[in-house]
Amino acid sequence: MIAACLSAVGLLLPLQTWPYTGPLLLFQGLLTLINAPFNWVSIGLTRALLRRGLELGGWWPYFLGVANAVLATAIVAALTLTMVIAVQAFDELVRHGGGSPILPLDPLFEGISKNPGAPEYWWIYALLLATMIPSLLSLMIGGASLISGMPGLPSLILRFMPEGKAVPAFDRTWLAITLTLQIFSGAILGIAAEAFLAWGWPFM
Repeated sequence: MIAACLSAVGLLLPLQTWPYTGPLLLFQGLLTLINAPFNWVSIGLTRALLRRGLELGGWWPYFLGVANAVLATAIVAALTLTMVIAVQAFDELVRHGGGSPILPLDPLFEGISKNPGAPEYWWIYALLLATMIPSLLSLMIGGASLISGMPGLPSLILRFMPEGKAVPAFDRTWLAITLTLQIFSGAILGIAAEAFLAWGWPFM
């Protein structure tokens, strides 16, 4: 399919509709096809590590979630390199056919370096960070497991949750709040770890 997208350049370029079909072919065709296998690998890796972490129990879901995030960062780096090569190949075919490049990379990179927070570049960040969404969910689950597995906390909570009996009414509120805070604290911990891996490493 990727080869078909590149081959279609020569067929569509002479047509008057090229100013419309060219960008569609690049963004909805070529870049989508390139992004798909990387997302598939990211999801598969997340499922495998998450399943293994839940099997091991304890703090393992969080540790494997961090490993997943590190590997996802490498996947995003590989995706970025692949997309750059693909766009260069696409634009080179357009130039060879006598057209103007659809996505010139030099002005794009220069603009990002000067003003990385500009709204016109958000689509690039969304495209790349979408690959890290599975690892983010894994880290959130792992963070919740990490908080829940803190020494002494489970036994303290279970002490007020007798087996086979209803929880006393005066304990229900604070137990519900404690269990909810465990989940939210773990999720925040996972998001913080993902943010550090995504944005912190380039400045280290």
